[in-house]
Amino acid sequence: MKKILLSLLLTLPLFAQMLHFDHIETTLLLKKDRSPVNAEISLVLQGRDLKENEIQLMDVIQTVIGSFWAETVVTTDGKERLKKMIIDLADKKYGIEVDFVYIGNIRIEMCTLEKLREIFNSVRR
Repeated sequence: MKKILLSLLLTLPLFAQMLHFDHIETTLLLKKDRSPVNAEISLVLQGRDLKENEIQLMDVIQTVIGSFWAETVVTTDGKERLKKMIIDLADKKYGIEVDFVYIGNIRIEMCTLEKLREIFNSVRR
């Protein structure tokens, strides 16, 4: 009996899939003045039936990322909350079982349109 249980536990991870989302581009807001900044994030999700639900998972990721301030998403606590929210929302909204979320990269680009205008105006003077 123990051998059967052990073999089942060892083969379950073989059924899990990995789904990569590379270079997701979105806009986040700065907390201090609510100005928009560009953000790029790369994620890897591990779970069951992920490839069949790729579009729904992209919706979940965009929804969750959009609920964060730019300053929050780059902190350790913010990243952990991001992972947990993706897992919870995928299950709640679409019934998709995501076991783990791995963050490959988060990049915040502070050069927004407003900053480009300031640079352009300072050069013109």
